[in-house]
Amino acid sequence: MTRMQILLAEKEVKALRRVSEQSGKSYSMLVREAIDNAYLSRFTEDEIAGMAKEAKQGKGARKFQKLQDARRHLWSL
Repeated sequence: MTRMQILLAEKEVKALRRVSEQSGKSYSMLVREAIDNAYLSRFTEDEIAGMAKEAKQGKGARKFQKLQDARRHLWSL
């Protein structure tokens, strides 16, 4: 596994805490499950490996002026 640091909005943190308490799952497990459900089922292993390689090389990097624009982009994938 790779350790990552992310920034979440307060409402996202509250939702994560609530679901964690209800399910007994850690924050990390909930985030991994969300990623699995939202993204891994959409891409093949080869596609994921290619995206990881490109990300390490800095390819496809985008800068957004607003957090909301970044969120829209992520959900459009």
